Amino acid sequence: MCFRISHEFTVTEEKIRQYALLTGDDNPIHLEREEAERQGFQAPIAHGLLTMGLVMDMTSRFTQEGMRISDYEVRFIKPVYKDEAIEISAKVEASESQVQLKITGEKVQGLVVLEE
Repeated sequence: MCFRISHEFTVTEEKIRQYALLTGDDNPIHLEREEAERQGFQAPIAHGLLTMGLVMDMTSRFTQEGMRISDYEVRFIKPVYKDEAIEISAKVEASESQVQLKITGEKVQGLVVLEE
């Protein structure tokens, strides 16, 4: 069985700040415009693992009791800036013993930001 799904989320400044507080990752490129620009970014960028976690929220919908996620890889292609909407789409292939997702994340402007 094969089908496609999608989900959109926005990486807000609040999510970035909460993630920094929870993890202790207070690198200024995530929190301060001046430092992000000094490092070559347009604005503060979301933590990569925050973005992965928000993607994982969508993938967890495919786990049922007794199932587990055994492998999860992401390749970051472009930075994700605060207040950007990201559309995650997944091609889902399912069998009796496993579900496999091929994930792509795109900014609303159509730029791919991550893929698995």
